[in-house]
Amino acid sequence: MREGGLRIFGAALAALLIFGCQSERATDGSRGDPAGRPDITAPDRPAVSAQEKSQPPEPVPPAPPLVETFDARPQLSLFPRIGDFRPEESDEVRLPFWRTYLEHLLKTSGVVAVDTNGDRAYAFRSIRGIDSVGFFAPLEVMPATTYRVSFRIKTDLPEGGSAGLGIIEYDEFLWVGEQYPESLDSIHRSGEHPGVRVTGRQEWTEQTFTFTTGFNTRMVHLVLFREGTPDRNQVLVDDVAIRRSDWDRP
Repeated sequence: MREGGLRIFGAALAALLIFGCQSERATDGSRGDPAGRPDITAPDRPAVSAQEKSQPPEPVPPAPPLVETFDARPQLSLFPRIGDFRPEESDEVRLPFWRTYLEHLLKTSGVVAVDTNGDRAYAFRSIRGIDSVGFFAPLEVMPATTYRVSFRIKTDLPEGGSAGLGIIEYDEFLWVGEQYPESLDSIHRSGEHPGVRVTGRQEWTEQTFTFTTGFNTRMVHLVLFREGTPDRNQVLVDDVAIRRSDWDRP
C-alpha cells in the first residue's frame, strides 16, 4: 500500500444498531408477595424522562471477530474510495469529479456469483485515469492488540497493476459515512499497515497477515484496493476474516 507511501484505496458508514428491550417489574405488590408486600427482588430504577425515552439507543460499532463470505447477510459495511482522500468540501473543482468517479465505481462493483454452487464474492475493478480505487470497512478495535486478517483473492492484472487488502488505523471510531478528506484523516490517523499486495494472474489463493494496533488506536479501516495500470478485469475477494491473533478461531 502507499499513501504518499500508502497509495491505495480508492473510497465512508453504515453501522449495526442493537436495540435492547427493557422489562418493567411491578413494585406496588400486585406481582410480588401474595400478602401484598412489594417484590423485594425488583431493582430500584431512576425515573426515565419522556425526553430520554424518545432518544434512540447508542449505535454499536462492528468489531472482530468477523467473517464475511458474501453469501448471506452482510457482515462488513463497504464504502467506496477514490484516490487517497476525498476532496475538501471547499474544493469546487475536484469534488464534482470525485463524486462522478465514485458513482462509476459503485455501478461497476458488487457481489457476484463465482460458480454454479451459489458461492459469491465481491468484485471491483480499476477506473481509467485513476491510480487507486477500492472499498473500506470500518471496524472497532482494541489498542495495542494483534489481529490476524485472512481473505481469498482472484486477479488477472496487467503489468504495473496490483490489488490486495491493507489496514489504516484511527484514534477513535468515526461515524462518517464516506471517504475522509485529508483535513479529517490527518487529525485521527494513528497508523497504517501494508497488508497483502498481489500482482499478475492469481487463481483463488488464501492470503494472511497480522498487524498490531497502536496504543491509542480505536478503529481501523479494512481496505480492499486496486492500484496502478488500469484494465477492465475484475478483482474478486472472498471469505474476509479478522480476529484477535490470540483467539483460536474467528
